[in-house]
Amino acid sequence: MIDPRANSPERIVPPAPLPVVSRRRLLKIKDAFPIPTSCNCCNGDRVRLVENSEIYNGKSFGDWPYAYLCMDCFAYVGLHPGTDLPLGTLANKPLRNARNSSKGVFNRIWREGHMTRDGAYAWLTRQLGIQASECHFGLFDIERCHRARTVCEQFMATTGRRKA
Repeated sequence: MIDPRANSPERIVPPAPLPVVSRRRLLKIKDAFPIPTSCNCCNGDRVRLVENSEIYNGKSFGDWPYAYLCMDCFAYVGLHPGTDLPLGTLANKPLRNARNSSKGVFNRIWREGHMTRDGAYAWLTRQLGIQASECHFGLFDIERCHRARTVCEQFMATTGRRKA
């Protein structure tokens, strides 16, 4: 569902430290994830919107250098550019590592031309037995990351040798 603020006549007041929340950018996000108020990793309630320099030892990264950060366990998640909407759920270091490694194998499937990107997501949805709305690496827990990595590695070890 598109964020209702995208079509609201009222002025969008960006939460600090954001300079703006863009209606145009909100319209592009079809399945927005909820803004975190508590941490899914430690159940802490000290989640803050920060400049990502607070995460990366004083250095800012990206064109939209903002994130939600759990002040208790240091789990974090970046934002869709121009918005205050998270790219997924908060992730601590083990979960970030699991997401990165599983998505890396998955990306090879479509980048090497075995399937289109949309086709690869549809295939992965079927392999994992989940709804399309749940098939987003930014939502996966460690167990689902491992399952996704396994099915993607199996694909690449067999079908992936030749283009499907």
